[in-house]
Amino acid sequence: MILEEEVLAFARTVGGLRRVEKFAQEVVWRTYWKGWLEARPSVWKAYLTQLRTLDETLPGSDQDRLVCAISGKTDLPYFNAWCDELTSTGYLHNHVRMWFASVWIFTLKLPWAMGARFFLDHLLDGDPASNTISWRWVAGLQTPGKHYLARADNIAKYTNGRWVPKPGELDESAHSLRDDGFARIAAVKPTLGPDAGQVQPRAVILHDEDCGPLPDAWSAIPTVRYVVNERPQHRPCNLVEEWIIGACADADTRVGNVTLARSAEQVTDWCRVNRVVEVWAFRPLTGFVAEAFAALAAELATTGIKLRYADRGHDITSFPMATKGFFPFWEAASVTLRRCWI
Repeated sequence: MILEEEVLAFARTVGGLRRVEKFAQEVVWRTYWKGWLEARPSVWKAYLTQLRTLDETLPGSDQDRLVCAISGKTDLPYFNAWCDELTSTGYLHNHVRMWFASVWIFTLKLPWAMGARFFLDHLLDGDPASNTISWRWVAGLQTPGKHYLARADNIAKYTNGRWVPKPGELDESAHSLRDDGFARIAAVKPTLGPDAGQVQPRAVILHDEDCGPLPDAWSAIPTVRYVVNERPQHRPCNLVEEWIIGACADADTRVGNVTLARSAEQVTDWCRVNRVVEVWAFRPLTGFVAEAFAALAAELATTGIKLRYADRGHDITSFPMATKGFFPFWEAASVTLRRCWI
Protein backbone atom coordinates (compact mmCIF):
# COMPACT_ATOMS: atom_id res chain seq x y z
CA MET A 1 0.00 0.00 0.00
CA ILE A 2 1.08 3.58 -0.55
CA LEU A 3 2.64 5.41 2.38
CA GLU A 4 2.11 9.11 3.08
CA GLU A 5 5.76 9.85 2.36
CA GLU A 6 5.44 8.09 -1.00
CA VAL A 7 2.48 10.30 -1.94
CA LEU A 8 4.45 13.40 -0.97
CA ALA A 9 7.46 12.16 -2.93
CA PHE A 10 5.28 11.81 -6.03
CA ALA A 11 3.85 15.30 -5.49
CA ARG A 12 7.40 16.65 -5.65
CA THR A 13 7.58 15.53 -9.28
CA VAL A 14 4.67 17.83 -10.15
CA GLY A 15 6.34 21.07 -9.09
CA GLY A 16 7.33 23.22 -6.15
CA LEU A 17 5.66 22.97 -2.75
CA ARG A 18 3.73 26.20 -3.34
CA ARG A 19 2.06 24.64 -6.39
CA VAL A 20 0.88 21.52 -4.54
CA GLU A 21 0.66 22.95 -1.02
CA LYS A 22 -3.07 22.33 -0.58
CA PHE A 23 -2.70 18.72 -1.73
CA ALA A 24 0.31 18.21 0.54
CA GLN A 25 -1.67 19.60 3.48
CA GLU A 26 -4.45 17.07 2.92
CA VAL A 27 -1.89 14.26 3.05
CA VAL A 28 -0.17 15.69 6.12
CA TRP A 29 -3.49 16.07 7.99
CA ARG A 30 -3.55 12.28 8.30
CA THR A 31 0.01 12.29 9.65
CA TYR A 32 -0.92 15.03 12.11
CA TRP A 33 -3.93 13.18 13.53
CA LYS A 34 -1.85 10.03 14.00
CA GLY A 35 0.88 11.94 15.80
CA TRP A 36 -1.66 13.83 17.92
CA LEU A 37 -3.40 10.65 19.07
CA GLU A 38 -0.11 8.81 19.59
CA ALA A 39 0.74 11.44 22.19
CA ARG A 40 -2.73 11.20 23.79
CA PRO A 41 -3.79 7.53 23.74
CA SER A 42 -6.27 8.20 26.56
CA VAL A 43 -8.55 9.89 23.99
CA TRP A 44 -8.86 6.58 22.11
CA LYS A 45 -9.45 4.63 25.32
CA ALA A 46 -12.14 7.12 26.38
CA TYR A 47 -13.86 6.68 23.00
CA LEU A 48 -14.00 2.89 23.45
CA THR A 49 -15.23 3.29 27.04
CA GLN A 50 -17.97 5.63 25.88
CA LEU A 51 -19.08 3.10 23.27
CA ARG A 52 -19.26 0.32 25.86
CA THR A 53 -21.39 2.53 28.10
CA LEU A 54 -23.69 3.58 25.24
CA ASP A 55 -24.16 -0.01 24.09
CA GLU A 56 -25.38 -0.89 27.58
CA THR A 57 -27.40 2.20 28.48
CA LEU A 58 -28.70 3.90 25.30
CA PRO A 59 -32.43 4.59 25.83
CA GLY A 60 -34.90 2.72 23.64
CA SER A 61 -36.05 5.85 21.79
CA ASP A 62 -32.44 6.69 20.92
CA GLN A 63 -31.87 3.11 19.78
CA ASP A 64 -34.80 3.43 17.37
CA ARG A 65 -33.37 6.64 15.91
CA LEU A 66 -29.95 5.02 15.69
CA VAL A 67 -31.35 2.10 13.68
CA CYS A 68 -33.09 4.52 11.31
CA ALA A 69 -29.88 6.50 10.87
CA ILE A 70 -27.53 3.61 10.11
CA SER A 71 -30.06 2.00 7.77
CA GLY A 72 -30.68 5.22 5.85
CA LYS A 73 -34.32 5.50 6.84
CA THR A 74 -34.54 8.96 8.38
CA ASP A 75 -36.79 11.80 7.21
CA LEU A 76 -33.76 13.44 5.56
CA PRO A 77 -33.34 12.13 1.98
CA TYR A 78 -29.83 13.56 1.56
CA PHE A 79 -28.63 11.91 4.76
CA ASN A 80 -30.17 8.61 3.65
CA ALA A 81 -28.38 8.89 0.30
CA TRP A 82 -25.03 9.50 2.01
CA CYS A 83 -25.65 6.54 4.28
CA ASP A 84 -26.40 4.30 1.30
CA GLU A 85 -23.29 5.53 -0.52
CA LEU A 86 -21.11 4.82 2.50
CA THR A 87 -22.43 1.32 3.12
CA SER A 88 -22.36 0.33 -0.56
CA THR A 89 -18.99 1.82 -1.57
CA GLY A 90 -16.99 2.29 1.62
CA TYR A 91 -16.36 5.90 0.69
CA LEU A 92 -17.68 9.44 1.15
CA HIS A 93 -16.21 12.73 -0.07
CA ASN A 94 -14.54 14.66 2.74
CA HIS A 95 -17.11 17.48 2.58
CA VAL A 96 -19.94 14.96 2.80
CA ARG A 97 -18.30 13.33 5.82
CA MET A 98 -18.44 16.68 7.61
CA TRP A 99 -22.11 17.20 6.70
CA PHE A 100 -22.96 13.65 7.73
CA ALA A 101 -21.27 13.98 11.13
CA SER A 102 -22.88 17.35 11.79
CA VAL A 103 -26.37 16.13 10.91
CA TRP A 104 -25.83 12.99 13.02
CA ILE A 105 -24.76 14.98 16.10
CA PHE A 106 -26.76 18.21 15.97
CA THR A 107 -29.91 17.42 13.96
CA LEU A 108 -30.51 13.74 14.70
CA LYS A 109 -29.12 14.22 18.25
CA LEU A 110 -27.26 10.91 18.23
CA PRO A 111 -24.04 10.21 20.21
CA TRP A 112 -20.97 11.26 18.25
CA ALA A 113 -19.05 8.13 19.29
CA MET A 114 -21.65 5.89 17.65
CA GLY A 115 -21.38 7.90 14.46
CA ALA A 116 -17.60 7.59 14.56
CA ARG A 117 -17.98 3.84 14.97
CA PHE A 118 -20.38 3.67 12.01
CA PHE A 119 -17.76 5.39 9.85
CA LEU A 120 -14.87 3.26 11.09
CA ASP A 121 -16.85 0.08 10.44
CA HIS A 122 -17.62 1.10 6.83
CA LEU A 123 -14.89 3.39 5.47
CA LEU A 124 -12.23 1.66 3.41
CA ASP A 125 -9.79 4.40 4.42
CA GLY A 126 -10.99 4.35 8.02
CA ASP A 127 -8.23 5.15 10.49
CA PRO A 128 -8.61 5.25 14.31
CA ALA A 129 -6.83 8.59 14.61
CA SER A 130 -8.25 10.64 11.73
CA ASN A 131 -11.75 9.21 12.15
CA THR A 132 -12.06 9.63 15.92
CA ILE A 133 -10.54 13.09 16.02
CA SER A 134 -12.49 14.34 12.99
CA TRP A 135 -15.76 13.41 14.68
CA ARG A 136 -14.58 15.08 17.89
CA TRP A 137 -13.76 18.20 15.88
CA VAL A 138 -17.22 18.38 14.30
CA ALA A 139 -18.79 17.95 17.75
CA GLY A 140 -16.69 20.77 19.22
CA LEU A 141 -14.75 18.51 21.57
CA GLN A 142 -11.40 18.63 19.82
CA THR A 143 -11.14 22.42 19.80
CA PRO A 144 -13.47 23.41 22.68
CA GLY A 145 -16.10 25.90 21.56
CA LYS A 146 -15.44 25.36 17.85
CA HIS A 147 -17.78 22.98 16.08
CA TYR A 148 -19.03 22.40 12.55
CA LEU A 149 -22.67 22.98 11.63
CA ALA A 150 -23.97 21.74 8.29
CA ARG A 151 -25.96 24.50 6.58
CA ALA A 152 -28.73 24.04 4.04
CA ASP A 153 -27.28 26.64 1.66
CA ASN A 154 -23.83 25.02 1.81
CA ILE A 155 -25.24 21.58 1.02
CA ALA A 156 -27.33 22.98 -1.85
CA LYS A 157 -24.35 24.89 -3.27
CA TYR A 158 -21.83 22.07 -3.19
CA THR A 159 -24.23 19.39 -4.42
CA ASN A 160 -25.19 21.67 -7.34
CA GLY A 161 -28.78 21.71 -6.15
CA ARG A 162 -29.14 17.95 -5.98
CA TRP A 163 -29.91 18.20 -2.27
CA VAL A 164 -31.70 21.25 -0.87
CA PRO A 165 -32.68 20.78 2.79
CA LYS A 166 -36.02 22.30 3.69
CA PRO A 167 -36.10 25.47 5.83
CA GLY A 168 -35.65 24.58 9.49
CA GLU A 169 -34.85 20.95 8.70
CA LEU A 170 -31.28 21.23 9.96
CA ASP A 171 -30.30 22.53 13.37
CA GLU A 172 -28.01 25.35 12.28
CA SER A 173 -27.81 27.04 15.69
CA ALA A 174 -26.84 24.13 17.93
CA HIS A 175 -24.13 24.65 20.52
CA SER A 176 -21.02 22.52 20.53
CA LEU A 177 -21.02 19.49 22.79
CA ARG A 178 -19.70 19.99 26.27
CA ASP A 179 -15.92 19.85 26.44
CA ASP A 180 -14.85 16.49 27.88
CA GLY A 181 -11.37 17.72 28.76
CA PHE A 182 -9.51 15.11 26.74
CA ALA A 183 -8.28 17.54 24.08
CA ARG A 184 -6.46 19.50 26.79
CA ILE A 185 -4.62 16.50 28.22
CA ALA A 186 -0.90 17.17 28.28
CA ALA A 187 0.79 15.30 25.49
CA VAL A 188 3.12 12.47 26.37
CA LYS A 189 6.28 12.07 24.34
CA PRO A 190 5.57 9.21 21.92
CA THR A 191 8.05 6.37 21.87
CA LEU A 192 9.61 6.33 18.43
CA GLY A 193 12.55 4.77 16.63
CA PRO A 194 14.78 3.33 15.59
CA ASP A 195 14.27 4.03 11.90
CA ALA A 196 13.17 0.79 10.24
CA GLY A 197 15.67 1.36 7.46
CA GLN A 198 18.53 1.18 9.97
CA VAL A 199 17.43 -2.09 11.59
CA GLN A 200 18.61 -5.55 10.52
CA PRO A 201 16.13 -7.96 12.13
CA ARG A 202 16.33 -11.74 12.01
CA ALA A 203 12.55 -12.16 12.05
CA VAL A 204 9.62 -9.85 11.31
CA ILE A 205 5.94 -9.67 12.27
CA LEU A 206 3.67 -7.87 9.80
CA HIS A 207 0.25 -6.37 10.56
CA ASP A 208 -2.53 -4.74 8.57
CA GLU A 209 -1.71 -1.20 9.71
CA ASP A 210 1.43 -1.07 7.58
CA CYS A 211 1.35 -2.79 4.21
CA GLY A 212 4.01 -0.58 2.67
CA PRO A 213 7.27 -1.82 1.16
CA LEU A 214 9.78 -3.35 3.55
CA PRO A 215 13.27 -1.90 3.92
CA ASP A 216 15.94 -3.89 2.09
CA ALA A 217 17.34 -5.16 5.39
CA TRP A 218 13.94 -6.71 6.20
CA SER A 219 13.78 -8.93 3.14
CA ALA A 220 14.64 -12.63 2.79
CA ILE A 221 14.17 -13.35 6.50
CA PRO A 222 11.49 -15.34 8.37
CA THR A 223 8.26 -13.35 8.29
CA VAL A 224 4.87 -13.92 9.91
CA ARG A 225 1.69 -11.90 9.51
CA TYR A 226 -0.34 -11.52 12.68
CA VAL A 227 -3.99 -11.25 11.62
CA VAL A 228 -5.72 -9.08 14.24
CA ASN A 229 -9.43 -9.86 14.36
CA GLU A 230 -10.27 -8.29 17.71
CA ARG A 231 -11.80 -4.83 17.32
CA PRO A 232 -13.56 -4.07 20.62
CA GLN A 233 -16.97 -2.40 20.30
CA HIS A 234 -16.69 -2.54 16.49
CA ARG A 235 -17.84 -4.87 13.74
CA PRO A 236 -16.24 -4.01 10.38
CA CYS A 237 -18.52 -4.58 7.39
CA ASN A 238 -17.70 -7.13 4.69
CA LEU A 239 -16.33 -4.43 2.36
CA VAL A 240 -13.80 -3.32 4.97
CA GLU A 241 -12.80 -6.87 5.88
CA GLU A 242 -12.32 -7.76 2.21
CA TRP A 243 -10.30 -4.58 1.69
CA ILE A 244 -7.98 -5.41 4.60
CA ILE A 245 -7.56 -9.01 3.43
CA GLY A 246 -6.76 -7.81 -0.09
CA ALA A 247 -4.25 -5.22 1.15
CA CYS A 248 -2.47 -7.79 3.29
CA ALA A 249 -2.43 -10.36 0.47
CA ASP A 250 -0.92 -7.77 -1.87
CA ALA A 251 1.78 -6.92 0.66
CA ASP A 252 2.51 -10.59 1.37
CA THR A 253 2.89 -11.32 -2.34
CA ARG A 254 5.55 -8.64 -2.56
CA VAL A 255 7.34 -9.94 0.54
CA GLY A 256 7.03 -13.63 -0.36
CA ASN A 257 6.88 -16.70 1.89
CA VAL A 258 4.82 -15.13 4.68
CA THR A 259 3.28 -17.35 7.36
CA LEU A 260 -0.20 -16.41 8.63
CA ALA A 261 -0.92 -16.42 12.35
CA ARG A 262 -4.39 -15.72 13.72
CA SER A 263 -3.58 -15.56 17.43
CA ALA A 264 -0.80 -14.53 19.77
CA GLU A 265 -0.28 -18.21 20.55
CA GLN A 266 0.30 -19.01 16.87
CA VAL A 267 2.85 -16.20 16.60
CA THR A 268 4.64 -17.55 19.66
CA ASP A 269 4.68 -21.07 18.23
CA TRP A 270 6.08 -19.70 14.96
CA CYS A 271 8.88 -17.97 16.87
CA ARG A 272 9.74 -21.21 18.67
CA VAL A 273 9.84 -23.21 15.42
CA ASN A 274 12.12 -20.60 13.85
CA ARG A 275 14.24 -20.36 17.03
CA VAL A 276 13.58 -16.65 17.25
CA VAL A 277 14.58 -14.83 20.43
CA GLU A 278 13.93 -11.31 19.11
CA VAL A 279 11.32 -10.29 16.54
CA TRP A 280 10.67 -6.89 14.99
CA ALA A 281 7.55 -5.12 13.72
CA PHE A 282 6.56 -1.72 12.46
CA ARG A 283 5.14 0.07 15.49
CA PRO A 284 1.32 -0.19 15.40
CA LEU A 285 -0.15 3.20 16.25
CA THR A 286 -2.86 3.85 18.84
CA GLY A 287 -5.86 1.73 17.94
CA PHE A 288 -6.96 -1.89 17.65
CA VAL A 289 -3.70 -3.32 16.34
CA ALA A 290 -1.61 -1.60 19.02
CA GLU A 291 -3.79 -3.14 21.73
CA ALA A 292 -3.45 -6.60 20.18
CA PHE A 293 0.32 -6.21 19.92
CA ALA A 294 0.56 -5.18 23.58
CA ALA A 295 -1.04 -8.51 24.47
CA LEU A 296 1.23 -10.27 21.97
CA ALA A 297 4.33 -8.75 23.56
CA ALA A 298 3.23 -10.09 26.94
CA GLU A 299 2.62 -13.55 25.46
CA LEU A 300 6.04 -13.60 23.79
CA ALA A 301 7.74 -12.41 26.96
CA THR A 302 6.55 -15.48 28.86
CA THR A 303 8.80 -17.57 26.61
CA GLY A 304 11.72 -15.15 26.66
CA ILE A 305 11.08 -13.66 23.22
CA LYS A 306 11.45 -9.89 22.80
CA LEU A 307 9.13 -7.91 20.54
CA ARG A 308 10.79 -4.72 19.32
CA TYR A 309 9.37 -1.89 17.24
CA ALA A 310 10.81 0.23 14.46
CA ASP A 311 9.23 3.28 12.84
CA ARG A 312 9.01 4.86 9.43
CA GLY A 313 11.30 7.86 9.05
CA HIS A 314 8.31 10.07 8.12
CA ASP A 315 6.68 9.34 11.50
CA ILE A 316 9.90 9.83 13.45
CA THR A 317 10.27 13.28 11.91
CA SER A 318 6.61 14.33 12.06
CA PHE A 319 5.02 13.01 15.25
CA PRO A 320 7.05 15.09 17.75
CA MET A 321 5.69 18.22 16.02
CA ALA A 322 2.03 17.25 16.63
CA THR A 323 1.80 18.97 20.01
CA LYS A 324 -0.74 21.72 19.26
CA GLY A 325 -3.11 22.53 16.41
CA PHE A 326 -2.68 21.55 12.78
CA PHE A 327 -1.38 24.85 11.45
CA PRO A 328 1.55 25.12 13.90
CA PHE A 329 2.25 21.50 12.92
CA TRP A 330 2.07 22.36 9.22
CA GLU A 331 4.35 25.35 9.69
CA ALA A 332 7.00 23.10 11.25
CA ALA A 333 6.42 20.20 8.84
CA SER A 334 6.55 22.41 5.77
CA VAL A 335 10.10 23.45 6.68
CA THR A 336 11.15 19.81 6.37
CA LEU A 337 9.10 19.38 3.20
CA ARG A 338 10.69 22.42 1.58
CA ARG A 339 14.13 20.96 2.21
CA CYS A 340 13.01 17.74 0.49
CA TRP A 341 11.55 19.75 -2.41
CA ILE A 342 14.88 21.38 -3.23
